[in-house]
Amino acid sequence: MRIIKKWMGRRPEGAGDVLLLEVSQSEMFQQMYPLLGQLALHAMSGHDVDYRLYFICENGRRILPVDKPSVLSGAFNGGINPLLDCEITEASDIGELIDNAAMLPPVKASEYLFS
Repeated sequence: MRIIKKWMGRRPEGAGDVLLLEVSQSEMFQQMYPLLGQLALHAMSGHDVDYRLYFICENGRRILPVDKPSVLSGAFNGGINPLLDCEITEASDIGELIDNAAMLPPVKASEYLFS
C-alpha cells in the first residue's frame, strides 16, 4: 500500500492533512475490510466505486472509503480536482500509517470532506 496524493479541497478544519491511500486487492480484503467493517463493504458495493482507494485523515485517526469517483474528479469542489501530488509513502501494513488505538468511526468521504 502507498500514499499517492494529498487532498487540497474543502474539508472540515479538524481533518488535518488528508492523504489518499492506494491498496492492492489483497490488502483491501486482508487489512482494510477487517479494520473498517460493514461501512467499507457497503461503500464498495456501488458500480461507480474505485475499489482500492481510501483517505487517511485526522492524523491517522480516521479512514474514509472513497465512495464516489466524483469526489476525486472535483465535482464537489467547484470542478477543481482537489488532489495534488505529494511524497509517496510505502507501507506493508496499515498499522504503519494509522493510529489503531485512537481510530474514529468511519464515515462516507463525500459527506465528511464537503461538510
